[in-house]
Amino acid sequence: MDYYDLHTHSSLTIGENTTDEMLAMARKLGLRGIGISGLREKPASELDIISCYIIEAKNPQQLMEEARKYRDSYEVLMVSGGNYEVNRAACENPMIDILCHPGKGRKDSGLDHICVKAAKENNVAIEINFREILDNYRKRRVRILEGIRRNVLLCRKFGAPMVAFSGAVTKWGMRAGRELAAVAAIAGMELPDAIASVSVIPQQIVANNRERLSGKKWQGVVIHE
Repeated sequence: MDYYDLHTHSSLTIGENTTDEMLAMARKLGLRGIGISGLREKPASELDIISCYIIEAKNPQQLMEEARKYRDSYEVLMVSGGNYEVNRAACENPMIDILCHPGKGRKDSGLDHICVKAAKENNVAIEINFREILDNYRKRRVRILEGIRRNVLLCRKFGAPMVAFSGAVTKWGMRAGRELAAVAAIAGMELPDAIASVSVIPQQIVANNRERLSGKKWQGVVIHE
């Protein structure tokens, strides 16, 4: 099984470790692919390195502007969630691949049936973010887990995709694919779906975008050579 973690940060952005240190940890953890925020020039590696960009938007208008600006520059485009209006706008935007930590800083899950229905229609994956759980304690951690469980139920009901990533800002915050899948299962996902959240689904996101960026796919039409 090939495991992917598409949400990590090196010293290129807010992380503490260099890109090489993050890649070395990914190898130790047995990951097949890793996405490092802000990385555009990929070093030579046996790992599948994915260029990712995380939009930090204050409102839906800024989100749209950033999406248009960066959609064709990165293989995976994510949105930093938390603000409900931004969460909803991300779910309604087919240019977005992943909505990260929708419940960040909130007392609720950050999503409702309107958001999740839109995520299904636009193929936007909802993230389970391990760092959000790891960095909080006691009542706050319980509230976060409750919010994640609610989002799992909503996504299951409406068929929206989910992914489970580390969100690591240090190499020590990274986790093996099986560990991330276990977190997703604890949050309420069925085991096959939990495994898919760190393998099949992120692989499909990357493959679809690489095909589109290569110029072989337009609006659902694929040209076979």
